[in-house]
Amino acid sequence: MTFLTPARPWHSYLQWMFATVVAALFVVGAINVFIDPLGVFGSPRIVGINASKPYLDHHRELARWQAGRRFCSSVGIFGNSRAEIGFDPENALFANRRLSAFNHAIAGSDANLAYRQLRWLQGAGCLPETIILGVDFIDFLGGSSPTPLAPAESDPAPRLDARFLAETVFSLTGLRDSLNTIWLQWARYPATRTERGFSPLYNYVGEVEQSGHYVLFRQRAEENARNWLRKPRRLQPPEGGRSGDEQAVEAFLDLASAAGSTVYLVIYPYHAQIRLMLERLGFGGLFAEWKKMIVDIAERQGGGKVIVWDFSGISPETLEEIPAAGDRRTHLRNYWESGHFKRELGDRALARMLGEPGDFGVRLNGENIDRWLAVDRGRVQSLLATPGPLQTEADDIVGSVQRR
Repeated sequence: MTFLTPARPWHSYLQWMFATVVAALFVVGAINVFIDPLGVFGSPRIVGINASKPYLDHHRELARWQAGRRFCSSVGIFGNSRAEIGFDPENALFANRRLSAFNHAIAGSDANLAYRQLRWLQGAGCLPETIILGVDFIDFLGGSSPTPLAPAESDPAPRLDARFLAETVFSLTGLRDSLNTIWLQWARYPATRTERGFSPLYNYVGEVEQSGHYVLFRQRAEENARNWLRKPRRLQPPEGGRSGDEQAVEAFLDLASAAGSTVYLVIYPYHAQIRLMLERLGFGGLFAEWKKMIVDIAERQGGGKVIVWDFSGISPETLEEIPAAGDRRTHLRNYWESGHFKRELGDRALARMLGEPGDFGVRLNGENIDRWLAVDRGRVQSLLATPGPLQTEADDIVGSVQRR
Protein backbone atom coordinates (compact mmCIF):
# COMPACT_ATOMS: atom_id res chain seq x y z
CA MET A 1 0.00 0.00 0.00
CA THR A 2 1.27 3.45 -0.91
CA PHE A 3 0.66 6.45 1.44
CA LEU A 4 0.57 9.98 0.11
CA THR A 5 3.05 12.30 1.77
CA PRO A 6 1.48 15.65 2.74
CA ALA A 7 2.59 18.44 0.48
CA ARG A 8 3.44 20.50 3.51
CA PRO A 9 4.74 18.83 6.65
CA TRP A 10 3.19 19.97 9.94
CA HIS A 11 6.36 21.72 10.99
CA SER A 12 6.04 24.03 7.99
CA TYR A 13 2.58 25.05 9.13
CA LEU A 14 3.83 25.65 12.64
CA GLN A 15 6.70 27.75 11.36
CA TRP A 16 4.30 29.75 9.21
CA MET A 17 1.92 30.29 12.11
CA PHE A 18 4.75 31.31 14.44
CA ALA A 19 6.12 33.75 11.89
CA THR A 20 2.64 35.21 11.38
CA VAL A 21 2.13 35.71 15.12
CA VAL A 22 5.56 37.31 15.50
CA ALA A 23 4.94 39.59 12.53
CA ALA A 24 1.52 40.58 13.90
CA LEU A 25 2.99 41.34 17.32
CA PHE A 26 5.74 43.38 15.70
CA VAL A 27 3.26 45.40 13.65
CA VAL A 28 0.97 45.97 16.65
CA GLY A 29 3.95 46.94 18.82
CA ALA A 30 5.32 49.32 16.18
CA ILE A 31 1.94 51.01 15.84
CA ASN A 32 1.51 51.37 19.59
CA VAL A 33 5.00 52.79 20.12
CA PHE A 34 4.56 55.21 17.21
CA ILE A 35 1.13 56.42 18.36
CA ASP A 36 2.24 56.26 22.02
CA PRO A 37 -1.19 56.78 23.68
CA LEU A 38 0.31 57.07 27.17
CA GLY A 39 3.13 59.35 26.07
CA VAL A 40 5.77 57.17 27.73
CA PHE A 41 8.10 56.64 24.76
CA GLY A 42 8.50 60.27 23.76
CA SER A 43 7.40 59.52 20.20
CA PRO A 44 6.95 62.59 17.97
CA ARG A 45 3.54 64.21 18.27
CA ILE A 46 2.06 64.66 14.80
CA VAL A 47 -0.99 66.85 14.31
CA GLY A 48 -3.93 64.80 13.09
CA ILE A 49 -2.39 61.50 14.20
CA ASN A 50 -1.22 61.49 17.81
CA ALA A 51 -0.65 65.08 18.93
CA SER A 52 -3.47 64.86 21.49
CA LYS A 53 -3.27 62.01 23.99
CA PRO A 54 -6.35 60.33 25.47
CA TYR A 55 -7.18 60.48 29.14
CA LEU A 56 -6.60 56.85 30.10
CA ASP A 57 -7.37 55.24 33.45
CA HIS A 58 -4.51 52.73 33.44
CA HIS A 59 -0.76 53.07 34.07
CA ARG A 60 -1.32 56.66 35.14
CA GLU A 61 1.54 56.77 37.63
CA LEU A 62 3.99 55.45 35.04
CA ALA A 63 2.76 57.82 32.32
CA ARG A 64 2.95 60.85 34.60
CA TRP A 65 6.38 59.82 35.88
CA GLN A 66 7.89 59.30 32.43
CA ALA A 67 6.65 62.66 31.17
CA GLY A 68 7.60 64.45 34.38
CA ARG A 69 11.13 63.09 34.30
CA ARG A 70 11.47 64.03 30.64
CA PHE A 71 10.52 67.67 31.32
CA CYS A 72 12.35 67.87 34.67
CA SER A 73 10.47 71.10 35.38
CA SER A 74 11.33 73.76 37.93
CA VAL A 75 7.68 73.94 39.07
CA GLY A 76 5.73 70.85 40.10
CA ILE A 77 1.97 70.67 40.66
CA PHE A 78 0.71 67.82 42.87
CA GLY A 79 -2.70 66.76 44.13
CA ASN A 80 -5.86 64.98 43.03
CA SER A 81 -8.29 65.60 40.16
CA ARG A 82 -9.02 69.13 41.35
CA ALA A 83 -5.39 70.09 40.70
CA GLU A 84 -5.15 67.92 37.58
CA ILE A 85 -8.11 69.73 36.00
CA GLY A 86 -7.70 73.20 37.47
CA PHE A 87 -4.00 74.12 37.39
CA ASP A 88 -2.58 74.54 33.90
CA PRO A 89 1.23 74.21 33.80
CA GLU A 90 1.27 76.17 30.54
CA ASN A 91 -0.10 79.27 32.23
CA ALA A 92 1.74 82.30 30.80
CA LEU A 93 2.73 83.39 34.33
CA PHE A 94 5.25 80.57 34.47
CA ALA A 95 6.85 81.41 31.12
CA ASN A 96 6.96 85.11 32.02
CA ARG A 97 9.02 84.20 35.06
CA ARG A 98 11.23 81.84 33.06
CA LEU A 99 9.75 78.85 34.87
CA SER A 100 8.91 75.45 33.43
CA ALA A 101 5.94 73.70 35.05
CA PHE A 102 4.53 70.18 34.99
CA ASN A 103 1.28 68.84 36.45
CA HIS A 104 1.94 65.60 38.35
CA ALA A 105 -1.57 65.47 39.88
CA ILE A 106 -3.57 62.27 39.41
CA ALA A 107 -7.30 61.83 39.93
CA GLY A 108 -8.18 59.87 43.06
CA SER A 109 -4.69 60.16 44.54
CA ASP A 110 -3.69 61.44 47.97
CA ALA A 111 -0.71 62.99 49.72
CA ASN A 112 1.01 59.62 50.02
CA LEU A 113 1.30 59.29 46.24
CA ALA A 114 2.43 62.92 45.98
CA TYR A 115 5.21 62.13 48.47
CA ARG A 116 6.28 59.09 46.45
CA GLN A 117 6.26 61.11 43.23
CA LEU A 118 8.42 63.78 44.83
CA ARG A 119 10.87 61.15 46.02
CA TRP A 120 11.08 59.64 42.52
CA LEU A 121 11.85 63.08 41.12
CA GLN A 122 14.54 63.59 43.75
CA GLY A 123 16.15 60.31 42.72
CA ALA A 124 16.24 61.51 39.10
CA GLY A 125 17.72 64.89 40.06
CA CYS A 126 14.48 66.64 39.08
CA LEU A 127 13.00 67.80 42.37
CA PRO A 128 11.16 71.07 41.58
CA GLU A 129 12.30 74.34 43.10
CA THR A 130 8.71 75.55 43.39
CA ILE A 131 5.96 73.14 44.40
CA ILE A 132 2.18 73.50 44.47
CA LEU A 133 0.47 70.83 46.58
CA GLY A 134 -3.32 70.74 46.72
CA VAL A 135 -4.76 69.39 49.97
CA ASP A 136 -8.34 68.15 50.22
CA PHE A 137 -10.48 68.09 53.36
CA ILE A 138 -12.25 64.97 52.14
CA ASP A 139 -8.97 63.01 52.09
CA PHE A 140 -8.37 63.81 55.76
CA LEU A 141 -11.94 63.17 56.86
CA GLY A 142 -12.16 59.92 58.82
CA GLY A 143 -8.66 60.09 60.28
CA SER A 144 -7.03 57.02 58.74
CA SER A 145 -4.39 55.31 60.86
CA PRO A 146 -0.83 55.95 59.66
CA THR A 147 1.25 53.19 58.13
CA PRO A 148 5.04 53.22 57.79
CA LEU A 149 6.11 55.04 54.64
CA ALA A 150 8.00 52.72 52.31
CA PRO A 151 11.74 53.45 52.12
CA ALA A 152 13.07 54.64 48.79
CA GLU A 153 14.91 51.40 48.03
CA SER A 154 11.70 49.37 48.25
CA ASP A 155 9.57 51.84 46.29
CA PRO A 156 11.39 52.63 43.03
CA ALA A 157 9.91 54.78 40.32
CA PRO A 158 7.63 52.99 37.80
CA ARG A 159 9.54 51.28 35.00
CA LEU A 160 8.91 50.21 31.43
CA ASP A 161 9.17 46.54 32.32
CA ALA A 162 8.08 43.36 30.54
CA ARG A 163 4.65 43.43 32.12
CA PHE A 164 4.02 46.96 30.91
CA LEU A 165 5.14 46.08 27.38
CA ALA A 166 2.90 43.01 27.35
CA GLU A 167 -0.12 44.99 28.57
CA THR A 168 0.23 48.14 26.47
CA VAL A 169 2.53 47.52 23.50
CA PHE A 170 2.13 43.93 22.35
CA SER A 171 -1.58 43.71 23.10
CA LEU A 172 -5.02 44.41 21.72
CA THR A 173 -5.58 46.79 24.64
CA GLY A 174 -2.67 48.86 23.44
CA LEU A 175 -3.96 48.76 19.86
CA ARG A 176 -7.38 49.88 21.06
CA ASP A 177 -5.77 52.81 22.87
CA SER A 178 -3.82 53.71 19.72
CA LEU A 179 -6.95 53.65 17.55
CA ASN A 180 -8.72 55.74 20.18
CA THR A 181 -5.84 58.22 20.05
CA ILE A 182 -6.18 58.60 16.28
CA TRP A 183 -9.96 59.04 16.57
CA LEU A 184 -9.42 61.59 19.35
CA GLN A 185 -7.65 63.97 16.97
CA TRP A 186 -10.96 64.63 15.22
CA ALA A 187 -13.34 64.48 18.20
CA ARG A 188 -15.26 67.66 18.95
CA TYR A 189 -14.87 67.42 22.73
CA PRO A 190 -12.08 64.93 23.48
CA ALA A 191 -11.20 63.54 26.89
CA THR A 192 -7.52 64.35 26.70
CA ARG A 193 -4.43 65.42 28.62
CA THR A 194 -1.66 67.72 27.56
CA GLU A 195 2.01 66.93 27.22
CA ARG A 196 2.63 68.61 30.57
CA GLY A 197 0.04 66.56 32.46
CA PHE A 198 -2.94 68.92 32.43
CA SER A 199 -6.45 67.55 31.85
CA PRO A 200 -8.60 70.34 30.34
CA LEU A 201 -11.81 68.27 30.58
CA TYR A 202 -13.04 69.26 27.12
CA ASN A 203 -15.40 66.28 27.22
CA TYR A 204 -17.42 68.08 29.89
CA VAL A 205 -18.31 70.77 27.35
CA GLY A 206 -20.32 68.11 25.54
CA GLU A 207 -21.86 67.02 28.85
CA VAL A 208 -23.00 70.57 29.53
CA GLU A 209 -24.46 70.93 26.05
CA GLN A 210 -26.33 67.65 26.48
CA SER A 211 -27.47 67.87 30.11
CA GLY A 212 -26.59 71.32 31.46
CA HIS A 213 -24.43 72.37 34.40
CA TYR A 214 -27.28 71.85 36.85
CA VAL A 215 -27.27 68.08 36.31
CA LEU A 216 -23.49 67.90 36.81
CA PHE A 217 -23.72 69.95 40.02
CA ARG A 218 -26.62 67.92 41.38
CA GLN A 219 -25.16 64.50 40.63
CA ARG A 220 -21.77 65.35 42.09
CA ALA A 221 -23.27 67.07 45.14
CA GLU A 222 -25.39 64.04 46.04
CA GLU A 223 -22.42 61.74 45.50
CA ASN A 224 -20.23 63.95 47.71
CA ALA A 225 -22.80 64.08 50.51
CA ARG A 226 -23.17 60.29 50.56
CA ASN A 227 -19.38 59.86 50.68
CA TRP A 228 -18.99 62.35 53.53
CA LEU A 229 -21.70 60.70 55.61
CA ARG A 230 -20.03 57.30 55.28
CA LYS A 231 -16.85 58.57 56.92
CA PRO A 232 -16.22 58.92 60.66
CA ARG A 233 -16.44 62.53 61.85
CA ARG A 234 -12.85 62.92 62.91
CA LEU A 235 -9.45 64.01 61.59
CA GLN A 236 -7.29 61.78 63.80
CA PRO A 237 -7.39 57.98 64.09
CA PRO A 238 -9.24 56.44 67.06
CA GLU A 239 -5.96 55.68 68.81
CA GLY A 240 -4.95 59.34 68.61
CA GLY A 241 -1.88 60.94 67.06
CA ARG A 242 -1.39 61.83 63.41
CA SER A 243 -3.51 60.45 60.62
CA GLY A 244 -2.04 58.78 57.56
CA ASP A 245 -2.74 61.84 55.42
CA GLU A 246 -1.16 64.20 57.96
CA GLN A 247 1.91 61.97 58.08
CA ALA A 248 2.19 61.96 54.27
CA VAL A 249 1.94 65.76 54.02
CA GLU A 250 4.60 66.14 56.70
CA ALA A 251 6.91 63.73 54.87
CA PHE A 252 6.31 65.61 51.62
CA LEU A 253 7.18 68.95 53.25
CA ASP A 254 10.24 67.48 54.98
CA LEU A 255 11.59 66.26 51.65
CA ALA A 256 10.84 69.51 49.85
CA SER A 257 12.22 71.70 52.63
CA ALA A 258 15.43 69.68 52.87
CA ALA A 259 15.98 70.39 49.16
CA GLY A 260 15.32 74.11 49.65
CA SER A 261 12.11 74.13 47.62
CA THR A 262 9.29 76.62 48.19
CA VAL A 263 5.96 74.89 48.72
CA TYR A 264 2.50 76.37 48.27
CA LEU A 265 -0.08 74.35 50.20
CA VAL A 266 -3.39 75.03 48.47
CA ILE A 267 -6.87 74.64 49.94
CA TYR A 268 -8.93 74.24 46.79
CA PRO A 269 -11.59 76.75 45.68
CA TYR A 270 -14.67 74.66 46.38
CA HIS A 271 -17.89 76.15 45.08
CA ALA A 272 -20.00 77.74 47.83
CA GLN A 273 -22.49 74.90 47.41
CA ILE A 274 -19.98 72.52 49.00
CA ARG A 275 -19.38 74.89 51.90
CA LEU A 276 -23.12 75.17 52.59
CA MET A 277 -23.58 71.41 52.43
CA LEU A 278 -20.65 70.77 54.79
CA GLU A 279 -22.10 73.24 57.26
CA ARG A 280 -25.63 71.84 57.02
CA LEU A 281 -24.36 68.28 57.52
CA GLY A 282 -22.45 69.27 60.65
CA PHE A 283 -18.93 69.27 59.19
CA GLY A 284 -18.38 73.05 59.41
CA GLY A 285 -16.44 72.97 62.66
CA LEU A 286 -14.33 70.03 61.52
CA PHE A 287 -13.55 71.86 58.26
CA ALA A 288 -12.28 74.85 60.24
CA GLU A 289 -10.26 72.54 62.49
CA TRP A 290 -8.73 70.94 59.39
CA LYS A 291 -7.65 74.31 58.01
CA LYS A 292 -5.90 75.09 61.28
CA MET A 293 -4.20 71.68 61.10
CA ILE A 294 -2.86 72.51 57.63
CA VAL A 295 -1.44 75.80 58.89
CA ASP A 296 0.12 74.07 61.91
CA ILE A 297 1.79 71.50 59.65
CA ALA A 298 3.18 74.27 57.44
CA GLU A 299 4.52 76.23 60.40
CA ARG A 300 6.01 73.13 61.96
CA GLN A 301 7.54 71.50 58.90
CA GLY A 302 8.24 74.27 56.45
CA GLY A 303 11.10 76.22 57.92
CA GLY A 304 9.52 79.39 56.54
CA LYS A 305 9.31 78.10 52.96
CA VAL A 306 5.82 76.60 53.12
CA ILE A 307 3.03 79.02 52.28
CA VAL A 308 -0.65 78.20 52.82
CA TRP A 309 -3.30 79.66 50.52
CA ASP A 310 -7.01 79.23 51.19
CA PHE A 311 -9.24 79.70 48.14
CA SER A 312 -12.31 78.02 49.65
CA GLY A 313 -13.83 81.12 51.22
CA ILE A 314 -17.13 82.69 50.18
CA SER A 315 -16.29 85.11 47.38
CA PRO A 316 -17.74 86.32 44.07
CA GLU A 317 -15.75 83.56 42.36
CA THR A 318 -17.04 80.70 44.52
CA LEU A 319 -20.57 82.11 44.43
CA GLU A 320 -20.86 81.74 40.66
CA GLU A 321 -24.56 81.13 39.99
CA ILE A 322 -25.52 77.57 39.11
CA PRO A 323 -27.71 77.52 35.99
CA ALA A 324 -31.30 76.37 36.39
CA ALA A 325 -32.38 72.84 35.59
CA GLY A 326 -32.89 72.44 31.86
CA ASP A 327 -30.49 75.25 30.94
CA ARG A 328 -28.08 73.73 28.42
CA ARG A 329 -26.88 77.00 26.94
CA THR A 330 -25.08 78.56 29.88
CA HIS A 331 -21.42 77.63 30.29
CA LEU A 332 -19.95 78.67 33.63
CA ARG A 333 -16.68 80.53 33.70
CA ASN A 334 -15.21 79.08 36.89
CA TYR A 335 -16.66 75.62 37.54
CA TRP A 336 -17.55 72.34 35.89
CA GLU A 337 -19.42 71.34 39.04
CA SER A 338 -19.07 72.20 42.71
CA GLY A 339 -15.92 70.19 43.34
CA HIS A 340 -13.97 70.82 40.14
CA PHE A 341 -12.97 74.30 39.07
CA LYS A 342 -11.97 75.30 35.56
CA ARG A 343 -8.60 76.48 34.31
CA GLU A 344 -9.87 80.07 34.39
CA LEU A 345 -10.30 79.99 38.17
CA GLY A 346 -7.12 77.98 38.57
CA ASP A 347 -5.29 80.75 36.71
CA ARG A 348 -6.62 83.26 39.25
CA ALA A 349 -5.31 81.12 42.11
CA LEU A 350 -1.91 80.64 40.45
CA ALA A 351 -1.63 84.39 39.90
CA ARG A 352 -2.14 85.05 43.60
CA MET A 353 0.38 82.39 44.61
CA LEU A 354 2.97 83.86 42.24
CA GLY A 355 2.59 87.34 43.69
CA GLU A 356 0.12 89.00 41.37
CA PRO A 357 -2.23 91.55 43.01
CA GLY A 358 -5.85 90.61 43.62
CA ASP A 359 -8.43 89.80 46.27
CA PHE A 360 -9.11 86.13 45.51
CA GLY A 361 -7.91 83.83 48.26
CA VAL A 362 -6.32 84.39 51.66
CA ARG A 363 -2.75 83.63 52.64
CA LEU A 364 -2.82 81.90 56.01
CA ASN A 365 -0.30 81.71 58.83
CA GLY A 366 -0.22 81.21 62.58
CA GLU A 367 -1.03 84.85 63.23
CA ASN A 368 -4.18 85.25 61.16
CA ILE A 369 -5.67 81.74 61.10
CA ASP A 370 -8.04 82.09 64.08
CA ARG A 371 -9.35 85.45 62.89
CA TRP A 372 -9.86 84.14 59.35
CA LEU A 373 -11.64 81.00 60.50
CA ALA A 374 -14.15 83.10 62.46
CA VAL A 375 -14.78 85.35 59.46
CA ASP A 376 -14.91 82.47 57.00
CA ARG A 377 -17.36 80.33 58.93
CA GLY A 378 -19.47 83.35 59.78
CA ARG A 379 -19.90 84.08 56.07
CA VAL A 380 -20.94 80.50 55.39
CA GLN A 381 -23.49 80.50 58.21
CA SER A 382 -24.85 83.88 57.11
CA LEU A 383 -25.24 82.64 53.54
CA LEU A 384 -26.95 79.48 54.76
CA ALA A 385 -29.47 81.58 56.71
CA THR A 386 -30.25 83.78 53.69
CA PRO A 387 -33.09 82.45 51.52
CA GLY A 388 -32.10 82.00 47.92
CA PRO A 389 -31.60 79.43 45.15
CA LEU A 390 -28.19 78.28 46.44
CA GLN A 391 -29.39 77.77 50.01
CA THR A 392 -32.58 76.06 48.83
CA GLU A 393 -30.67 73.68 46.56
CA ALA A 394 -28.13 72.81 49.27
CA ASP A 395 -30.93 72.03 51.73
CA ASP A 396 -32.77 69.94 49.14
CA ILE A 397 -29.64 67.89 48.39
CA VAL A 398 -28.89 67.31 52.06
CA GLY A 399 -32.49 66.35 52.73
CA SER A 400 -32.67 63.91 49.83
CA VAL A 401 -29.47 62.18 50.88
CA GLN A 402 -30.44 61.93 54.53
CA ARG A 403 -33.84 60.44 53.66
CA ARG A 404 -32.26 57.52 51.79
